[in-house]
Amino acid sequence: MITLIPVEAWEYSLIDAIKSISALLNKNKLNHFRLEGFGDSFPVRSGRLGLLIALRAIGLKENSRIGVPLYCCPVVFKAIKMAGYKPVFIDVDNDYCISITDLSNKAQNLDALIAVHMFGHVCNMPAIIEIMKEKPVIEDAAQSLGSLLNGRPAGLFGQISVFSFRSGKYLTAGEGGALVVNQEFYKEPVRSLIESMKEPGLKEEIIHIAKTFLRTELRTKPLWGLLGLPLWKLYNRKVNFLAKTPIISGGAFLSDLTTMERRKYLLPAMINRQRQNADFYLKNLSLPQEFLSLEPLNSFYNRFMFPLRLRTPKEADFIFKYLLTKNISTSRPYLEVPEAAYLYYGYQRDCPVAENLLRTTLVIPVHYRLSRKDLTKITDSLNRALEKLANHK
Repeated sequence: MITLIPVEAWEYSLIDAIKSISALLNKNKLNHFRLEGFGDSFPVRSGRLGLLIALRAIGLKENSRIGVPLYCCPVVFKAIKMAGYKPVFIDVDNDYCISITDLSNKAQNLDALIAVHMFGHVCNMPAIIEIMKEKPVIEDAAQSLGSLLNGRPAGLFGQISVFSFRSGKYLTAGEGGALVVNQEFYKEPVRSLIESMKEPGLKEEIIHIAKTFLRTELRTKPLWGLLGLPLWKLYNRKVNFLAKTPIISGGAFLSDLTTMERRKYLLPAMINRQRQNADFYLKNLSLPQEFLSLEPLNSFYNRFMFPLRLRTPKEADFIFKYLLTKNISTSRPYLEVPEAAYLYYGYQRDCPVAENLLRTTLVIPVHYRLSRKDLTKITDSLNRALEKLANHK
């Protein structure tokens, strides 16, 4: 399994580690982070902590009701609860973004909304802003850095937006994130909350650099197939749902900030490469259009991930297992979310489209580190799996 193709791009080399340590030893203070097109951003330790800060900054009363799509990373639910609020689950459409119809039906019972731009797709933000009227809208742009709607970047629509640069995301810095505050009223609460957090010391920074380097090695060839994937499966079996992806308070790691600062200039090339990879799949996969996430005319997707909508969970499971025999990693994100949301977060089982997508979606590798040989292998193997499915019907 040393040739197993990872589904995500984790990139943190020994050179990155050395540069980060050098910045620490030289005490190169970096307390700001600027994203092209956004102006100054507030750096935070992680995207998930940034989301918690954003929720606290909007200053709602305890037990306020926060709309959130069921189809998203469950750490969003955790942040809502840690902020003292209650999640209200909104269904999605087949593009994995918030259903405007379902939001319209539930908006009167909401005090705020988190709009999650899933997989680098972009929610219908003008419609969402109109429906929510003056109520706060936080954009979870963790996966949509560089995506556009009507020429406007994801992250410039809501009052506050959250970006993540953790390993596996664009910029892949270890941890790290940023808050973009688009409404002046919220800048001081955000700044105050961030400044109240303790900055990591040198020892904590060095340990973080070492962990980032080790985790990256485990998530890339050759260790991903030999050791990383088995450890990841063990983690998911042994660790309780609520214990996964903890939200840890603290100032941003300088080592992450310096990595983010270096990498941000590579972002356009990364996005361009992944869009080319996505186009290769769209041209060469033998799939009906309803299986694919096509880009609307008014949108520009960063193609952070490439999800396939299969017809049944059995089909998704078959292709997942078949591609693994061909040394291709795929993922079926958030499979446990519907049941966990019901058990721990008050989900009323009223998001049928999201539940179906959670059962039937398969994500295939599309990241910028794939070679043309990799893309051809993935395409040919997936087409062969689809043939086998058709022959068994």
